[in-house]
Amino acid sequence: MRVAFLENDFIRVGVLIDKGGDIFEFTYKPKDIDFLWQSPIPMRSPFVSTSALAEGAYHDYYYGGWQEILPSAGWSSEPYKGTYQGLHGEVSLLPVSAQIVTDTPELITLKTEVTLYRSPLKLEKHLSLKKGIPALFIKEKLTNTSPHDFEIMWGHHPVVGEPFLDSSCVVQAPAKKVEAMAYHPNGLWETDQEFDFPQAKNRRTGKMQDVTNILGKDSKSVDVLFLKELEEGWYGINNHNLNLGVGMAWDHNLFKYIWMWQVYEGHDDYPWYGRTYNLGIEPFTSYPPAGIDTAIKNGSSLKMNPHQIIETDLVTVAYEATQIKKITLDGVVHV
Repeated sequence: MRVAFLENDFIRVGVLIDKGGDIFEFTYKPKDIDFLWQSPIPMRSPFVSTSALAEGAYHDYYYGGWQEILPSAGWSSEPYKGTYQGLHGEVSLLPVSAQIVTDTPELITLKTEVTLYRSPLKLEKHLSLKKGIPALFIKEKLTNTSPHDFEIMWGHHPVVGEPFLDSSCVVQAPAKKVEAMAYHPNGLWETDQEFDFPQAKNRRTGKMQDVTNILGKDSKSVDVLFLKELEEGWYGINNHNLNLGVGMAWDHNLFKYIWMWQVYEGHDDYPWYGRTYNLGIEPFTSYPPAGIDTAIKNGSSLKMNPHQIIETDLVTVAYEATQIKKITLDGVVHV
């Protein structure tokens, strides 16, 4: 598969051109640590699966890394506007066109573009590195190409893993509420009720516990949590053993929720079979991961008007600190 690499003195970013424009590497060079998780499923060129899954092919090709999720998240057996969108939508399974539009000692910019085939959407992205800044800057432009409304779920699905992730990690985010989804029998947190962030009820002990303190593999749990009522759009994941962190910033008026996918070797069926230890912290327009019809029903879907264009910025940054105040869209980590 075709790839592109963007690199400066601090970070190296790998982009998978032939699969969604996925970011498959985000390495902090001073400590030679790639933050992104790599699953037991290897990165492969497209192949014919042994049988078609009802929810689609996302998991068969999911090697880890960071995907863009569009136009729907999760999976639903209910069609929308005459078709099925499958698990986590279309973008992550499509090749994108790509070109280097700027390449100087001060700035490198890669442009990617993809037109969806089951949805009337076009997504353009500019990914940039600047000299002397350990941050990836992303500019996105999403267009509804049809003369009709089209409702979407849109989000980013970066997942971190070892060697960065361990039980010394703590997540920071400016949320007020947290809710766990009824997702898996090995879930740790009490589901379908809101708690005051960062506390939630541990359903094994019956006690309140801080969900931002990352647990070890011995937890044998797996959960999807939603962080709600964001005061700002940012988060940080801080490893206290390494004095190293990674975080994102975005427009929280667009991506209104943070999904926290906690996998502490507790996902014991397809496709992980208890082999994975990873953490996804994911800005999303909507919730839960149960298809666009569910998001429409709970009022969290994003309705794009006929021919509407949405433009937005995000940034992902690495830093050496164990506690921060916030991250801003200029790539500055306030400590």
